[in-house]
Formats: sequence, structure tokens, C-alpha cells
Amino acid sequence: MEDARRAELGEVTAALNREMEQLSALYGTQATYRNMGSFSGEQRVDAGLLGISARYAERLKGEIYEQIEHIKKIEAVVENKRQKLLEATRERRVYEVLKERAEEAHRREANRRERIQLDEVGEQLYARRGSGRVEIEAKELRNA
Repeated sequence: MEDARRAELGEVTAALNREMEQLSALYGTQATYRNMGSFSGEQRVDAGLLGISARYAERLKGEIYEQIEHIKKIEAVVENKRQKLLEATRERRVYEVLKERAEEAHRREANRRERIQLDEVGEQLYARRGSGRVEIEAKELRNA
């Protein structure tokens, strides 16, 4: 799940980067257009061209505004994906901790069972040795 969320975040971040590059290109176009629009005092000014120029400048400004709004939406999606990735990372960490605790509990239980079995074997050996001595003493008493 964490890998899927990481991939989603990567895709959205790449889209954000592309949109930022487009915004940068729009700003570049706007700056270039402003620099080209300066007239010297000797040039004749055509009112029709000034109108077209003004409309183009307004269109560029509108495109820049739309691009900024689009980027804000993508940034919100990026933040959402980032939060989901953090949540998935936390869930994985919790899972790992729980898994480690379960494994440790299993090891302790297995060690406890092993000690119980070894104690039983030791008791049986002790009991056999003890009964063997009693039999030997009983034989000695009978022989005496």
C-alpha cells in the first residue's frame, strides 16, 4: 500500500512540475512580449495593432491566472497524496512493531515450553536414578 501511495505521489508531483514549467513559460512569454512592445518616438503607432496587443496581453494575463489556479489545485492534491503516504507509512510501522511483538511473544512461549519439557525430562531422569538406587539398596538388604 505504501509503495502504491508513493507512486501516486510521484505521479502527481511530476504533473505539478510540468504545470510549473508551463507557468514559467507563460511568464517568459509575457516578459518577452513586454520587451517587444516598446516603441521609439520615431515610429508610427497603429491603433489596431495596439488593440490587438492589449488583448493578447490580457489573454496572457488570464492564462497565467488560470495556470496559477490550476497549480493550486494540483498542490492540494499533492498535499492530500503526501498525507495518505504518511498515513500508509505509519500503518506499516505499526504493523512492523506488532509483528515484532508477536514474534517475540512466540519466541518466549516456545522457550517456556522447551524449559517445561526439559524440566520434565530432568524429573523423569532423577526419578529413574532414585528408583534404581532404591532397587539396588533393596537387593543389598535381601542379600545381607
